[in-house]
Amino acid sequence: MKNSRLFEILYLLVEKRAVTAGELARRLEVSERTIYRDVDALSAAGIPVFTQKGQGGGIRLMDQFVLDKALLSQEQQDEILFALQATLATGGRPEDGTLSRLTALFRREGGDWLEVDFTDWGSGAAERETFALVKGAILARRPLTFTYYSSAGETSRRTVEPARLVFKGGCWYLSAFCQKRQDWRVFRLVRMENPALAEGTCPPRRPPERLEPPPPAGYRDVELRLRFAPSAAWRVRDYFHPRQITREPDGHLLVCCNFPEDQWLLSFLLSFGSQLEVLSPAYWRDVLVQESKKISDLYET
Repeated sequence: MKNSRLFEILYLLVEKRAVTAGELARRLEVSERTIYRDVDALSAAGIPVFTQKGQGGGIRLMDQFVLDKALLSQEQQDEILFALQATLATGGRPEDGTLSRLTALFRREGGDWLEVDFTDWGSGAAERETFALVKGAILARRPLTFTYYSSAGETSRRTVEPARLVFKGGCWYLSAFCQKRQDWRVFRLVRMENPALAEGTCPPRRPPERLEPPPPAGYRDVELRLRFAPSAAWRVRDYFHPRQITREPDGHLLVCCNFPEDQWLLSFLLSFGSQLEVLSPAYWRDVLVQESKKISDLYET
């Protein structure tokens, strides 16, 4: 408790440069005698703090005192502030004023220069609750059960031993040992339904270093040449790397890419509607024509 109070006093002095013992006593809910003992402790620790009597006096720090620049460069200070802000954004720890204190300690102007938010646009409380539940299961080494909707269109009930939360490609994923498959699997959090803690505890397991699991049996990769209308440019740049995109003189965008051939790819291509033309391979043109006819028949009936 005393160490926390000493840091609080140091933080206030760095921020304000001078403050009275009475102000500190009221702020920290201790006696003025305790404040003076704390000031002596700071001075004994090498902090250049002193008391000044008279009007405008109080407890002061020497004007030259700042966090030792030799210990942390400006870039390192920025990295610390970013890491702390990112931790707060995930709900990893409650906000206790540490960010604002370090901002003052590093003498950063404008403490709101950075905002990190890992949630999707329009996300609600349910998504945050799922994240908190998964995080709690990892820390408590508890199994987790949920219904999962895979990109192949399959629905299954899973019981897993959660090991690691990963943020990649704008999405949160869970790396976990699946008891059903008896192997490591990756689950996208937004595809998990009705997650709940299961009975028991998880045995110690080391998750694989790579997030991507090995390709399943029967995996097929296809090389696609796609042509997008100019109106789809914003989505094209959301999904594809600039090196994959070639802009034509009329504004259309050519994309060469590789994808696994599965239900997700069909849904992804159809989501562009008439903004996309598949140039090759030819059989994927036929696949889209057949699926479009099914959609047309559905609405005609």
